[in-house]
Amino acid sequence: MIFAITIISVLAFALTNIFAKKTWQTIFSILFATIFLVSLGFVIANDHYHFGMKKFTETTTQTLTSTSGSKNINMLLYQPLGNGTEKIYLYKTNEAQKKPKRTGTDHIENVIKKNQTKTQVQTDKTYWIYNSATARFWFGLSSKNHQLIKEKNTFNIQKDWLILSTGQAKKLEKLVSENGTSMQNEAKNYIHKKVEAALVQNPTMDQTTQQRIIQDATQEYQKQAIVKLVSEATK
Repeated sequence: MIFAITIISVLAFALTNIFAKKTWQTIFSILFATIFLVSLGFVIANDHYHFGMKKFTETTTQTLTSTSGSKNINMLLYQPLGNGTEKIYLYKTNEAQKKPKRTGTDHIENVIKKNQTKTQVQTDKTYWIYNSATARFWFGLSSKNHQLIKEKNTFNIQKDWLILSTGQAKKLEKLVSENGTSMQNEAKNYIHKKVEAALVQNPTMDQTTQQRIIQDATQEYQKQAIVKLVSEATK
């Protein structure tokens, strides 16, 4: 509405000023000029100083799923920009998601919190919105409602997750592929030794206990192997 008043007042001022031959016409000309200047001031105040608006923060929390192609590796990826100080994070929030989401670069802050109890991303988006229905009525055509001010993405990451660049992730996948056969053989030997050692201590061990030892040994070996490969991938 304020935008419409600004246009109408400047047109009215122009018309009355051109044909101003009588006192009352001059008075109207001055009145329309005043209305134009005042309305223009409100438009500028709204556009540059967000007059009639307030900040509103919207918070969403989503559980993260690994962006790795391997089921045995939990991973959050990032893509470094420029000299590497700025990063775009790539993440998934469900297993069915084919392509990862990407954090933006404008007005964006990304925070990583490691060793958390849950792996989640909390997104806090702060917008400019109208502070009342009256403000919406007057400035509806002259400002951008829900204009983004800033966005903060807080990635809460559990201890067993990896945070790697896209380049490091590709190198890790290549190492896993190249060492797949040798890792399988090493895993078998590692598990066999664990079971043998357990049987020496408890020769009457039942099958259920043996299966638990096998599962624990498998997880132990996988963790050790991944740590070794990650160390090579991040050199």
